[in-house]
Amino acid sequence: MKKAWLTLAILVVIAGVAGGTVYAMRDNGDTFEYEQKAIEVGDVESVVNATGALEPVNTVIVGTEVSGQISELLVDFNDKVEQGQVIARLDPRTFEARLLQREADVEVANANIQSRNAELTRSRSNMKRAQRELSRREELSLDGHVSVSELENDKNALDQAIAAVEIATASVTNAHAGLTQSEAALAQAKLDLERTYIRAPISGTVINRAVEIGQTVAASFSAPELFVIAHDLHEMKVEASVDEADVGRLREGLPARFTVDAYPDRDFNGRVSQIRKSPTENQSVVTYKVIVTARNDDLSLFPGMTANVDMVLGRRQDVLTIPNSALTYAPRGSQPESQSSGGPTGGGPGGGGGRSGGGGGFMTPEQRAEQLAQQLDLNADQTSKVADIYQSSMQRMQAMFAGGAGRGGSPGGSSDMRQRMMNLFNEANKEIAEILEPEQRAKFEEMNAMRGGNRQSVYVLTETGEEERKSIVIGLQDDNMAEVVSGLDEGDMVIVRAKRAAT
Repeated sequence: MKKAWLTLAILVVIAGVAGGTVYAMRDNGDTFEYEQKAIEVGDVESVVNATGALEPVNTVIVGTEVSGQISELLVDFNDKVEQGQVIARLDPRTFEARLLQREADVEVANANIQSRNAELTRSRSNMKRAQRELSRREELSLDGHVSVSELENDKNALDQAIAAVEIATASVTNAHAGLTQSEAALAQAKLDLERTYIRAPISGTVINRAVEIGQTVAASFSAPELFVIAHDLHEMKVEASVDEADVGRLREGLPARFTVDAYPDRDFNGRVSQIRKSPTENQSVVTYKVIVTARNDDLSLFPGMTANVDMVLGRRQDVLTIPNSALTYAPRGSQPESQSSGGPTGGGPGGGGGRSGGGGGFMTPEQRAEQLAQQLDLNADQTSKVADIYQSSMQRMQAMFAGGAGRGGSPGGSSDMRQRMMNLFNEANKEIAEILEPEQRAKFEEMNAMRGGNRQSVYVLTETGEEERKSIVIGLQDDNMAEVVSGLDEGDMVIVRAKRAAT
């Protein structure tokens, strides 16, 4: 009997401890009121947001190659110009005087050539006379009428005459070279005088004028900016700065739209024409320039306007949608599957799920690489590179959570973490695609398409009022809604928020 009472006492104690634990986990017995939303049919559009400045597609900065004072301005802001048209003039007087000087130098050089030619002619005449004198002396010397010393003097005279001819010839060559130098200086002087006429290098519209009449411009090291001419204002571009976490999702040819403050209720349509691989770092934030081109047929867009750009990754119409707040909701003391399963894709990029087939644990980067190697018939080098990509992706994800960014799964938290994780997996998939052969890449893209989206967890209320977790797959996602690929039906209610009920 005593033993039975002892057993009963132990059970009572255990029940009390268990009840106290449950009471503590439910915040001292507080009940909760749940806000639910229905799964509805709607449209979803996934975009990447960025800002940038509007500029003409082609602009030319007009400068000057010579220094001087502006004496004439023939165009102003917004004027239309044609290629080759004179748009400004530098004071030409200095260059005209320099041209006269160079012309005189050419005349002097020509006169010098004439003088040197005359000298050469005289030297040749002296040489011929010396040759004749030597010949006559040699004939007389045969009869003994000329001494040996006189004959030697005649030979020396001939040698001197020959040397004089050579000197005169060199002088003529030097005079011709002087003429060439003078003519080159004359050509440069003419060119400098011509350059005092500032001409439009292209046809277009003057969008900036940086000088005034009387202003002195110096072109000693670089050409100063005088005008900026836009080739065609009917076509504009936006140089948008895109965060490194988003640039991996973009590709050339994507549709885009943007607004400007001047027309807040009007959308302008464009297209991604270039993704520049040159990074810009500002306070440890890395961005890339993405060029969006757009038509400006009515010339309503002005250069320099700030554009708020949406680059459209994809659109889905008449699909099942779920509020993003339902994806971030998790009961107190738990966390969303997107965090507990290592990311929104349920186990990593590329493929086939993240759980191992045997023990129910998660696959390591090496195991995922081996699985993908079997699916795509990768060689050893490709498999090793894929494992490195998976490892790097996992380390970056862990670093994000270690930095506190993963606390957005609690009720009322931010969905920014989910987007960053999705970006990581998209970047990893892109890196993997770059090391694949064309046939392997096509199969890899097909596998990703068949996966249908990202695996997430949501919570619904059972008939007894308890929270039940459901695993779903989502597709495109915008700021408010996400596409439901599988796991829920139209009309199903999901929990988006919970709050303590009033007592």
